[in-house]
This record gives sequence, C-alpha cells and structure tokens, in this order.
Amino acid sequence: MVYSECPTYDEVIPALLEHGPVALPEHCKFRPGLPIKPMLAKATNSVSAVLEKFADCEFTCEYKYDGERAQVHLLESGEVKIYSRNSEDNTSKYPDIVQMVKAAVRPGVTSLVLDCEAVAVERLEGSEGAEYRILPFQVLSKRSRKDVKLEDVKVPVVLYPFDCLYLSGRELIHESLVERRKALYSSLDEAKGRVEFAVERTSRDLEELQAFLDESVDQCTEGLIVKSLDTTYEPSKRSLNWLKLKKDYVDGLGDSLDLVVLGAWHGKGKRVGGYGGFLLASYNDEAEEFETVCKIGTGFSEEDLIRLHQSLQAHVIDEPRPYYKWTDKPGVSPDVWFDAKEVWEVKAADLSISPVHMSGVGLVDSAKGIALRFPRYLRTRDDKAPDGATTSRQVADMYNAQDLKQEAASDGEN
Repeated sequence: MVYSECPTYDEVIPALLEHGPVALPEHCKFRPGLPIKPMLAKATNSVSAVLEKFADCEFTCEYKYDGERAQVHLLESGEVKIYSRNSEDNTSKYPDIVQMVKAAVRPGVTSLVLDCEAVAVERLEGSEGAEYRILPFQVLSKRSRKDVKLEDVKVPVVLYPFDCLYLSGRELIHESLVERRKALYSSLDEAKGRVEFAVERTSRDLEELQAFLDESVDQCTEGLIVKSLDTTYEPSKRSLNWLKLKKDYVDGLGDSLDLVVLGAWHGKGKRVGGYGGFLLASYNDEAEEFETVCKIGTGFSEEDLIRLHQSLQAHVIDEPRPYYKWTDKPGVSPDVWFDAKEVWEVKAADLSISPVHMSGVGLVDSAKGIALRFPRYLRTRDDKAPDGATTSRQVADMYNAQDLKQEAASDGEN
C-alpha cells in the first residue's frame, strides 16, 4: 500500500507515528466518501501486443467509452457522492447520476464504491430514454460544472460502471477483477439508458477479439480496454495489466493488403482433407518476383476452405517458380506449391522484421524481410491480377508508417 492510497493525510500521519509504516495498512483503510486515484491503462498499438502481453493469463475486454471518469460512492447514510479522476467532488455536476444510482442500487447494499464512465447521449424520441445514441466527449464537456439542477440538465448521460472497489463494508481493491466483477453485478440492477454495465467479452480467440473491437467502434466507443482477470486494482497507476486498444492504433498499419497465394499446408484436425494454412507473398515490381510475407490460417469459414481448396487445385505445381523469393526454413516451406494466380485481400494486426520472410529485404533491414503478424483472410480478389498485388515497397512503407504511429502514440501518453 502506498501513501496515495490512504484516505487522508490527517489519518496517515498519526497512524504512521503511532504504529509505524509496516502496520499502516491496518490502520488507514479505504472507505466510501474518501476517493482514491483511479487505475489507468497503458496504450497499445496492435492486437498482437495484447495477445503477447496476456499470453500466459486470462484476460477480458470491455468497451472503452468516450466520456468522463466517475468514481461513485454510496455512503452508509444513503448519500451518493461522485468524484472525478483527480478526486474533485463532481456531485453537484451530476444530479441525474445521483438519482440513477439511488434507483439502481439493490436492496441490502449498505455502501458502495464504483469505477464508472459517464457518457453523453442523445435520447431517441418515443423510447422514454431507453434508446439512445452515444455522443462524443466534446458534447459532455458542455455541461455546467457545478450546482446543476435536475430540471436544467441539457446533456443527458448514461453511467457505465465497470469496476467495484467497495461493497457493504468489504474493501475490494486487493481482490482480483473476477471477484470485483461479481461484486459489481450483485450490487446494481441495470436500467436501460440510465445505468448499464460496461459491455464486456472474455475470449482468447484472435478473431473474436478483432470482431469485438470492430463492434465497439460501430457502437460509437473508442475501442477496447483489455484487462487481466487475476490482478488487483492499482490506484493512481498506469498499469500494463490494463491495455487500451483503440481502433486508430490498430489502423496505423494502413489499408488491407492484396497478396498472392504461393503455397499451402495440408490441414489437420477439422481441416483434414483440405488445406490448413497458406503461404502468401507481396510483389516486387522492380525485380518481378513474389516475396513471401506471411503464413495465414485464420479468417476462413468452412465454406471458404472448401471453395479455395477446389479453386487452387488448378494451380498446383511440382516446385516453386524461380521468381519466388522464400527461405527453406521449418514452417515456411509449404506442402504444396501453386502457380501465382490467386490474389487475396488480407488484414493483419501489425508488421514486423522477419528472419524467415523475404518481403522488402533491404528496404527496412539490410538482411531481413518484413512479415505480417496475425493475418486473417478477408476475401478473394478476382478483380486483381498477381502483378497488381501489394508491392514489397508498399509493405515497407506500411512498416515505416506503423513505427511512426507507435512513436506518436507513445509520446502522447502522460
């Protein structure tokens, strides 16, 4: 426990003098009515960074709402207090939230501290406020800052609780997110258009994570917050246990790529009898060569795999063409080679320097190429010829643009 987590200096100093620093946590307790600085998330610039960080632990994803952080306290007296991320008392700014929280708290809950996001919305006519459209933070910033009367509220909000720090005498900041979520869901009754739990999904599947990110943007949020399930709440800390995954960070890679299919590996398990993965290449228009850039095995439906297996049979060749640039290393040499005929549209998490793939060798690194990380199939480009595929120079430009985007994102973090 650090001193910034303690309730007030008036309590800390006497306790420190009387009991010493070791015993300080036993005598200075976090409780409703005394806010703590919120836990913050680190920015990440790719889906792959999330998967690497949480490779050995369970994680969950929540919508990242574009609003104002609100720490909501229910005192044993029944009073509701609302604090900003800087511990300012915002209670008079949000009389509507006070009313909504009192209505949502379940019987038997005597005290409560919630970490939330207050988000500006436009309520749709004829829905009694249940249906709404999320508005950007700039709209929320137009609200008066203090002494707002309920009847004068011009910018309505929805409160999205996503964490529970205290419940009926039980301090939760040192418990796992799993336990804090259980407490959260047991403390409130949701009210559509008023108080709604943050939309969340728990999965380790790359495709589901990408789809959830796309869904979050469609719902007018900024992207996702990805959280480790087994870690505690870390007040006033920007922690690697919470990662921000914004759509614009992921799109720093640029547009999708159109790549040429050079080979395939025989399928295993559910894919026995067809192909389980494919070797793709960019086109070096100066040397008129196809340079490998990734192995791909995701994004395909069962129907896609059947259709692609059938269409590729007409292009099977005995050995790679002399104008294929590839390395004969484990995992890179396919079971079957194809004539360079089919072009696929592919999206990836990001790009990396590769010791095994040959796209753009010498353009970014003198001896290594560039590879796509976590690529996924989007569709077949019947309208594109192989020499119209994404060039290796374009791949290198995407890599360089990605690096600049990552540096800008890193420099922008406080």
